[in-house]
Amino acid sequence: MSINYAMYSAVTGLKTNSDGMNVIANNIANANTKAFKTDRAEFEDLLSVTLNENSQLGRGSKLRNITTLHNQGSLSNTGQISDLAVQGDGFFVVKNDQAEVKESDGVFYTRQGSFRFDKDGRLTDISGGKIQGYMTDPDNNNELSPRLSDMQIISNVILPKPTNIVNVVSNLDVRAKAPLEDFDVNNASGTSNFSTAVTIYDGFGQGRQANIYLRKTAETDKNAWEFHVLMDSNEVLEPAKQGEAKYTEIHKGNIVFDDNGKPILDFKSKSGEPIGIDLLGKSDKASVTFANGAKSQDLQFNFGPVINDDFSVGTQSSTSMAAKSGVVFHSQDGFAAGYLKTLKIDLNGNVLATYTNGLERRLGALALATFPNTQGLQKIGKNNFLATPKAGEANVGLPQTASRG
Repeated sequence: MSINYAMYSAVTGLKTNSDGMNVIANNIANANTKAFKTDRAEFEDLLSVTLNENSQLGRGSKLRNITTLHNQGSLSNTGQISDLAVQGDGFFVVKNDQAEVKESDGVFYTRQGSFRFDKDGRLTDISGGKIQGYMTDPDNNNELSPRLSDMQIISNVILPKPTNIVNVVSNLDVRAKAPLEDFDVNNASGTSNFSTAVTIYDGFGQGRQANIYLRKTAETDKNAWEFHVLMDSNEVLEPAKQGEAKYTEIHKGNIVFDDNGKPILDFKSKSGEPIGIDLLGKSDKASVTFANGAKSQDLQFNFGPVINDDFSVGTQSSTSMAAKSGVVFHSQDGFAAGYLKTLKIDLNGNVLATYTNGLERRLGALALATFPNTQGLQKIGKNNFLATPKAGEANVGLPQTASRG
């Protein structure tokens, strides 16, 4: 064979090894690049020349492919609430309309989680690309919208909510004797057996104290109680002030317990489940108008099973047993206005905001994308990958669903 063949085989080896060294050099250069995925050079021999039926002469080598190794990297805590990482499969979805690569409609995928909030409250990467996720839908009980959009903090303020339902879980001592005198707003403590106080919020988010007085009725054939709710007369326009009384009664009602000490429930939910409050007709409501110009609001006091914020029925309920009267706990569904205090992102990708009024709200959730063939993704720089036909369609959804990390 000609010496040229030998020279050619040697040159292919030099070129191939040079390409392999370039791959290694690039890996070393990116040793400190967050979320960088190492490449591996893969070689193959060239078509050989057949000398005889038993012998073949090689013609050198070539670089067949450069494979990106999508292995899980180590995680580190940066102390920044907006710095994220994916443990497991999946890529953050980034939309950047100003990107140099236009074939993807500005949608890219990355494992680099060094994010920050811009002046408009959008979660972005270093180059200004907008991180995609699912925002909450205020028209659908703040459930996550199915539409993929920019992750953005739309408002730093949570508006106040007036109180409508007050839950009181207590034990009323069955051994108590009925007061001899009728209930008197001017002598509430002397004409009742037990009292407690709750905070009620009006439409402006102003908290006001309401005092609940409970008294055993004189009926000897059943275990029945009355409740009377009083507020300072100077704070209430409706119901009207009773003469010169310091306190105004804004609501009253009855609680009847069965022979097991559990309340007999007069109302039922939409599903037919008995509860201690009328959610449908609101026949036990009381309308209250406060003196500061806030809109009139309906109040209901519930001593039966607790009604949760989503109007589901809780497990705890008031009782009337042979034990000292006392309140286990009480709750109400109103709250004051609040300003954004802190943010956090949990393991499910939920962006959670804590406000100065103590409430926590989900603002949205980040999206992750997986691919049938991650080896088919194309590196385009800036820690981003481009989807290609070889990678398959992106499966976008919430973290920790399907195979997403």
